[in-house]
Amino acid sequence: MHIDMTYCIFCKSDTKNERSREHIIPESMGNADHVLPLGAVCHTCNQYFARKVERPLLESPIFRHLRAGMEVPSKRGRVPVWNTSDGLNLPGRRLMGRFLGKIGLEVLVHKTQNVSSWNKAIVEQSGLDELRNHVRFNAGEDWSFTSRTLHPVKAVFYDGAERYEILHEFDMLITDSSEYYSVVSIFGVEFTLNIGGRTTEGFERWLASNRGASPLYSGKNA
Repeated sequence: MHIDMTYCIFCKSDTKNERSREHIIPESMGNADHVLPLGAVCHTCNQYFARKVERPLLESPIFRHLRAGMEVPSKRGRVPVWNTSDGLNLPGRRLMGRFLGKIGLEVLVHKTQNVSSWNKAIVEQSGLDELRNHVRFNAGEDWSFTSRTLHPVKAVFYDGAERYEILHEFDMLITDSSEYYSVVSIFGVEFTLNIGGRTTEGFERWLASNRGASPLYSGKNA
């Protein structure tokens, strides 16, 4: 199917000749399937995120610990090494916010890519520019997000006779106030970020109205 797409969703450069594949969640977190259409993210932005955002996050002690425990290999097939002496320090909150913001814009693409002229609509949406500039150019104040544990890292789930573990999952929550929240679970921890602004108050109100349920497991996903 032909998809009208010519500009990078982050820097807005012309991408009609681009061939880079952007993974919504890094391959080194176990994601092989969820990729964006060619040209959604230009090669320059793709490489920038890999070097400046994803690599330092993946190399942080907590993520090396989680990936080692789940035996999740890197793109080169290597399982990271973690020792008790390395500790469990978290990545900086600014870095984590930028990482989640990058995922948030890409989840929006994932959800709308089959709609005609989705690329034009997202690239020209000025309400997303503040997040674009924050995640790609490190501009502005830190971006707020919420986090909470949904299930243990190695929790086992069943679908009939099928037994499986969950490395990651994601969705988009639209509140009654027309706020768009990216909701992503990574190794059992749910992160929620407002792609239109730095406040999470709308999500907190949604939680109160839905008895603390996760958007990943409520409504159409229940």
